[in-house]
Amino acid sequence: MKILILAFVALLLNASPMKPQYSIETSDMVTDLFLEGSTLYAATGVGVVDVIDTINRKRVETITLPSVKDFLGDLIPPKIYSIDKVGSKIVLVSQGKSGYRDVYIKEGEKLRRIIDSSKEFFIKKGLFVDENRIILGLLSSEIILYDIQKETVIYRHAIKERNSGGSALGDMVLSEDKKILVTADESGEVNYFKVENFDHIKVNKGQNLDNIYKIDYKKGTVITAGQDRRCAIYKDHGSPYYVSGEFLIYAAGLSPSGKIGVFASTIENALQVFDIKTKRKLALLEGHNATLTDFAFVNETSFYSSADENRILFWNLNK
Repeated sequence: MKILILAFVALLLNASPMKPQYSIETSDMVTDLFLEGSTLYAATGVGVVDVIDTINRKRVETITLPSVKDFLGDLIPPKIYSIDKVGSKIVLVSQGKSGYRDVYIKEGEKLRRIIDSSKEFFIKKGLFVDENRIILGLLSSEIILYDIQKETVIYRHAIKERNSGGSALGDMVLSEDKKILVTADESGEVNYFKVENFDHIKVNKGQNLDNIYKIDYKKGTVITAGQDRRCAIYKDHGSPYYVSGEFLIYAAGLSPSGKIGVFASTIENALQVFDIKTKRKLALLEGHNATLTDFAFVNETSFYSSADENRILFWNLNK
């Protein structure tokens, strides 16, 4: 296996920029992705989630959210900001009335709004902790643990409450076991918390000097996408570092093992793939025509990527 990986790396180092293996059309610009087995969920900017069978590369279902009133009182389809799934439940954070956010739970044929604009939450992202609880990240850099069945707040804490000041939330992600929450904000810091009680574990900083747009966390490794054109790497064991991009880095992701990283590296929206341990550049991928929004890895050498455009690209580095 090791020989095959080395051969694969050697081929990539001598290759021209790679093109996607195929693309899948979506209802609108894709804002967030979630992959479960062979089913890909693509949240869009027009209140629609495309449910895609990746084997047949076809949309098999659409989830449509109710229209909302904009600031002028006109009914418009709501932008969906994030999607997550556990078991049979899907959680969606979407645009609400007066700029606030709504949160929906989809289970089977039932779509239920559990948070509406009356709560006045500016939610950036929602993730399942388990089937009964979700964790919400607010733009104000506050974190809410929310009980779905009781529709009540379990706790609400500011990320920076341990000291003065705060920064707008950039992104957040849960560890694979859902016990650790990792956050990033416009200060360039990466903070780690225990989900159950929001105890602060540690902070990593110094690699990003400005706003972090996106993070991923796999097997003890964090990757960041920075406004300062830095893709930073923090590992539980090992020295932190960053890889420079040519333009603002809007998205970054990690393979399931945390050994391969990818980030949007150029003004032309090319993707740079690199080895986390050696920092070696493995491949440059070209195909997107707009700002990158998310990645969804299938395995160590293949993944989907989305952007502010109505299609998803599939990459197979072995090809």
